Amino acid sequence: MSRRARVIGAGLLIAAVLAAGFAAVRRQDCAAFDPDRVAYLEKAGWEAYYARNWGQVFALMVQLNHTQFCMSWLDAATAAVDIARAAAAFAPVDNDVAAAQEHLTRFYAKARNAAGLESDAATLAALELDYWLVHRALAVARQAAPDHAGDITPMTASLERLHAALFDAPPTALRRSAAARAEAAATVDRITGGYSADIAADWESIEQHLRRAYRAVADAP
Repeated sequence: MSRRARVIGAGLLIAAVLAAGFAAVRRQDCAAFDPDRVAYLEKAGWEAYYARNWGQVFALMVQLNHTQFCMSWLDAATAAVDIARAAAAFAPVDNDVAAAQEHLTRFYAKARNAAGLESDAATLAALELDYWLVHRALAVARQAAPDHAGDITPMTASLERLHAALFDAPPTALRRSAAARAEAAATVDRITGGYSADIAADWESIEQHLRRAYRAVADAP
């Protein structure tokens, strides 16, 4: 696998874990949703991936699946495998988009059953994959650009569509959560792309962006 593929994959492996936290806003039988805790766990997941700490990445994914989707530990583990397989299929330059979508559909079938999501698994998988595609194109373009700048509006729009399918929230809350989530992803790209000026500060910024994203939907009327 090329370095560029590994760089892009850094954001992809955690993508559906982030979706897990957003979807958890709908659950009825779990403990109260804690946006700050979820933001920390997700930042930690990204950071563990960047450090190539695969055991920690998997443990965080399982924990989020169990805690935020109310999955059994067995389902949480198998769902984490679904995401890992989806990322593995998508990350290479010569990727297998159809296989990635198939694994995402399996993941969302488990999530839908556990959390009572209204959207069907195939729709959620398609929206998740659209975000992956948009994010990948932006990350490659920003890494190659002399100033590493890029328009994240398409990624924000893609995330807004995904969030709308995952949970009930007013349009303004959806826009705020998507915008903050896109900023978090773009900041991760700075680190994994090798052009971060201050890695420690960027990790802190990522957690703050994720807190805003989760608070936007958790606090929505």
